[in-house]
Amino acid sequence: MDKIWKSNLVYKALAVLLAVLLWFYVNPYSEKVFTVNVAYQNLKEGMIVVSEPQKVDVKVRGTSSVLDMLSSEEIKAYVNLDKAEIGEGSFIVEAAIPPEVVPVSIRPSYLNLQLDEIKEKQLPVRVITQGVVAAGYSHFEPVLEPSTVVVRGASQLLTDLDTALVTINLDQAKDNLVLNPPVTLLTKDGKIVTDKFEVSPKNIQVFIPVTENTHNKTVSITPNIQGQPQEGYRVSRVVLDPETVKITGSYDVLSLIYQVNTAPIDITGITENYSTQVAIVPPEGANLLYEPVVKVLVQIEAVAVTKVIEDVPVSVVNLVEGKQAVLTPDKVSLTIKGPREQIAAISKIAVKAYVDVAELESGTHKLEVKADIPDGLQLIKIEPSMVEVSINEKDNKLED
Repeated sequence: MDKIWKSNLVYKALAVLLAVLLWFYVNPYSEKVFTVNVAYQNLKEGMIVVSEPQKVDVKVRGTSSVLDMLSSEEIKAYVNLDKAEIGEGSFIVEAAIPPEVVPVSIRPSYLNLQLDEIKEKQLPVRVITQGVVAAGYSHFEPVLEPSTVVVRGASQLLTDLDTALVTINLDQAKDNLVLNPPVTLLTKDGKIVTDKFEVSPKNIQVFIPVTENTHNKTVSITPNIQGQPQEGYRVSRVVLDPETVKITGSYDVLSLIYQVNTAPIDITGITENYSTQVAIVPPEGANLLYEPVVKVLVQIEAVAVTKVIEDVPVSVVNLVEGKQAVLTPDKVSLTIKGPREQIAAISKIAVKAYVDVAELESGTHKLEVKADIPDGLQLIKIEPSMVEVSINEKDNKLED
């Protein structure tokens, strides 16, 4: 029995060995190279990799069946930049691969990368038009919203930026064009480098007026102010942006138009500057060439009022020791002007009237009265403006 068992055991071992050899024969180990993009990990905030995108060859070993099923998307190559500094540096390339295969090599195993600081730059937007409008029509200067863009990217690349532009195709247009083309960035030598930067906004709204060939005229815009500010305040100035607008129409109609009005602007009860955006009302028989809106800033200021402060004592300054002065009269009235709240709160003790007798000899003199008043107020009048000053020696005799 033992002989039979031992004989079977030998056969079983040989069968297993044969199966393994047959499996390796049918499904042998082999190697395969995958070309993959290199990702940058753990890059510090405020830094950017300036170097062009990099690829590496990752060689792995595995069975033929596994390698045949493996795709390059499953192979990840990366560089850890957690210790990187601004400037050029050499960094080891690492790979993450599925567990069914083993890594053999990465070529190249190191990458030289240029890192830079992220900065921002504001650029004006320029419009390039292509094509022409329809025959018998004209187009006018484009209006951009916004007219500038903010570009964010590597500081050394920002210095080479020259222009942000958008391209508009007029394409036989007969009506106004309102488009949102993407922004393109150009270097000083004309290269397109938009993909190297973040642009905000990425698209610009462009309005190009297109009109049939008629007469046009530039006229002023008049704000239609409604209501009054709160009592004690007044409108000091109204600022419009733009201040003029171009209108189109027949010669006879345009010859009678010198201004256009805005929609009503209600300022009832306001006490501070007020800004808004309102429509422009087209005049009868004419059309507005550009967008019919205007920015309005209504500037408000406190109304100045006047007040007369009676019986303000007149003091004497710079009187020589041992002398005395007698004033006739010795009190005056001050007329002052200023904001209503400040004027209402002022009292006699807040002001000072005086005459300066410096270097004057004994005798009678006519002197101008001067006054000190709080900041923010204006002195309008001193009544009387001159007083009589009699200067004499003090009587130093002691009374019994």
